[in-house]
Amino acid sequence: MSKSSVTLFLIIILSILRPSVSCASLVFDPEYIISDYELTNHQTMTMNEIQGFLEEKEGALANYSAVDIDGKMKTAAEIIYRASQDYKINPQHLLALLQREKSLITKKSPSNDDYNWATGFSCYDYRNPVSRFRGFARQVDRAAWRFRYYLEHPWQFQFRVGTTGKTLVDWNDRWLVNIHGRYITAKNAATAGLYNYAPHIYDNWLFWKIWQNWFGTENQKFTDGTLVRIKDEQGVWLIQNSQRRPFYSENVFLLSYKFKDVKVVENSDLADYSVGPAMTFPNYSLVQSSFGEMFMLVDNKKRSISEKIFRSIGFHPDEIIKVDENDLNTYEIGTPILSPYPNGALLQDSETKAVYYVKENIKYPIIDISILNANFPYSNISKVDPQELAEFTMGDQVKFRDGTLIKTFDSPAVYVISQQKRLPIPSAEVFETIGYQWDSIIEVDKSFLNMHDLGEVLKID
Repeated sequence: MSKSSVTLFLIIILSILRPSVSCASLVFDPEYIISDYELTNHQTMTMNEIQGFLEEKEGALANYSAVDIDGKMKTAAEIIYRASQDYKINPQHLLALLQREKSLITKKSPSNDDYNWATGFSCYDYRNPVSRFRGFARQVDRAAWRFRYYLEHPWQFQFRVGTTGKTLVDWNDRWLVNIHGRYITAKNAATAGLYNYAPHIYDNWLFWKIWQNWFGTENQKFTDGTLVRIKDEQGVWLIQNSQRRPFYSENVFLLSYKFKDVKVVENSDLADYSVGPAMTFPNYSLVQSSFGEMFMLVDNKKRSISEKIFRSIGFHPDEIIKVDENDLNTYEIGTPILSPYPNGALLQDSETKAVYYVKENIKYPIIDISILNANFPYSNISKVDPQELAEFTMGDQVKFRDGTLIKTFDSPAVYVISQQKRLPIPSAEVFETIGYQWDSIIEVDKSFLNMHDLGEVLKID
């Protein structure tokens, strides 16, 4: 495709709805709940703006504090902001999730269970012990981590973009089930992630309703995802986050949209929308240029990849997107992908049964099951031949992640891991005042405890 033949497409996505705006005029699409950009735009709110939002809603979280995963007492706003920045997940997404699960943003007198299972992470999983995920900070941290994991490892889950997954049905779903039955074909990664997290149509309708009420657009002219073209002008726009975002590639447009869905509007209809960032291929897309080169697109970088490697990751040749060289002009050249595990994976030696966390070309040994359970909940483990593991460089041992409570079998002393150090908790009174749960403590061998340097004694105000 020559430059002269490149069509300009523009897309506009809706942002912050005020509480007074009704959702009645909007239509719930169970296959497109929020955009990928809305899920991953982690700079929508500062910590002070999150605090102001909580105060505006007048719920208990506005004055709530808890120990974060680093062992330090923080406000709810600080905990939400830290998780959003660590995993690059929109803090607005976490706020909507907290409201959907336990109504914590508006509830004035939450119960202990409301705080302990704030985001619903692992709350109802009867197959595995869940006590280690109890607590407000852990819930917020693990929810943000989980949505980032969905984005980076889509091939591991039932709901994937363009793949039909079966939703679960409970009594709340019955009035919505006729909208799309019990089968969902997610149109984007954010929607797939929401169904992987909670595979119910009702739950995701409720999330969408909260999102539209709080984070939509006041006096909006177009619903989320509307395609528009100005009369007598070339170019198509998509409405997104109070902006009109251009599409400079026809291939990008045709991945998810059709020309017949584009509305012709007057120039004045778009006057209030600022121009946002150009639409690009979804993260982790596999593309092949007109010269035959293949790339994986990761965070605005094009990383060359061989057919052997992308097949080993789990992609199918049908997922390769044919593009023109001009489609990739805005991408920087990244390092080649030489490993089947660019985003990290758990591998087990089929002979020795040893487990490693492998990322890129380095394997990090996990020397005890307690570390595996604490750091990688619900992550898939793949068995591989020793010969495959031998190709990776050995890295440092994996330590317990921040926020883990540990003690040795022969001592009552309890520690919390913070920034790879073990902080002693001086007394049972301090432990309980902070809000820790006794059944969340992991007992380990002394050698595993000593993997972490000794830090300062944990103090509370």
